Amino acid sequence: MIPPSLRLVDTDHAFQVLDWIMSRHVHEYLDTAGRPVGEGRAAAFQQVQTEMRLCPYSGSRHHHAKPMNATALQQMPAWQHVLTMLSWLSQRYRAARQIEITTCADLAQVTSAGIFLVDFLVLRHRHALGSTEIPVLIAGLYKVCLGFQLAYLPEQLADETTPTLLPDSAGFYSYLEESDLLIGEAEVCSGSPAMIRQAYEAIIGPATVAQDALPEPCSSLKIDWEQFDVFTQHAAAIWRELLLYAIETPRFCPLKLDDSRLPSDVQDRLNACLELKGSEILAGQSGLIVDIARAVQEHLVADPLPPLAELSSSAGSLGATVLSWLNAVATADMLAYAPVVASALQPQLARYEMYEATVLTGLDQHLSCIMPALGLNRSTQPLTPAALSHLLGRTMRDWALLR
Repeated sequence: MIPPSLRLVDTDHAFQVLDWIMSRHVHEYLDTAGRPVGEGRAAAFQQVQTEMRLCPYSGSRHHHAKPMNATALQQMPAWQHVLTMLSWLSQRYRAARQIEITTCADLAQVTSAGIFLVDFLVLRHRHALGSTEIPVLIAGLYKVCLGFQLAYLPEQLADETTPTLLPDSAGFYSYLEESDLLIGEAEVCSGSPAMIRQAYEAIIGPATVAQDALPEPCSSLKIDWEQFDVFTQHAAAIWRELLLYAIETPRFCPLKLDDSRLPSDVQDRLNACLELKGSEILAGQSGLIVDIARAVQEHLVADPLPPLAELSSSAGSLGATVLSWLNAVATADMLAYAPVVASALQPQLARYEMYEATVLTGLDQHLSCIMPALGLNRSTQPLTPAALSHLLGRTMRDWALLR
């Protein structure tokens, strides 16, 4: 792990920041009590003593086979301080946008701020915090906000013209129960029903907090809240855009030939090759962003892709890579039909390359705002497709790397 202050001077700090945000390296950092910020999501979790016990709360968690993390709950900072921090973040969001917290997108933005506060404190150039220096209050706020991130996730990504309106706290808790969001992969949520409802009310409520009333140690962390707002807004946008990219990728892969100029047996053989390769690429994707994308994919209604007729008939470097690969694995068919295959595949590849370029441009724009907010210089070099391969484990750009 490179932070605090991204000490290496001969590397692209923007890519390091992007990787830090998306790979959640902050999970491995320890708070001042010696617990990993990411708790069970961190490899460091295996090195700390943790009491796991049956959940005593009523509802779906009651005595569930998956235990709850009792130690994390016991070491939670003063609960009123956590609620004050949630109200403060909600207040900043409401003031900046001149709106109230009424939709699932608002809820996601406020709780994202509670998550990215740790990243901001670690990545900022001045007063950067290292591992074992994260205050328990900030780590506790992180864990509470992380628990809200999967709420209404499909609705957040659906981009509906009529956004999903938030219920009252009782309705929100019922939604969590009905959606099984209180039960994770390895453990159940350790927050009591009352704590969950109180946290939700602090987020959506109209309470105001004066900056000089923020609890210690937050008030002594020298946080530039305006720069933090810029950082968290663009960090959340990066998460959304990369999540959408991971969701969209299976729509471009595998490639498929559907051309009357090709004999059916030739087309079937080539499509079998393309399908196998596409399956290898998708199976090789990994990481948190991919896991979330796969979990919500079935709940989304995808927008139609741009018609092939509207795209250029020629693809860039990816087209050359795919055609070269086909020449090697289906030599006889390609010797006879290479021009037809090229004309059929290139618009599909051009469509992917256009989408990929749009994603990379968006990431560059967000990073151009994030870097000065952290007090860091940005490399003039734009991100390349290799950045997407790194974050997702594999993309169509890795076509030639697979056998």
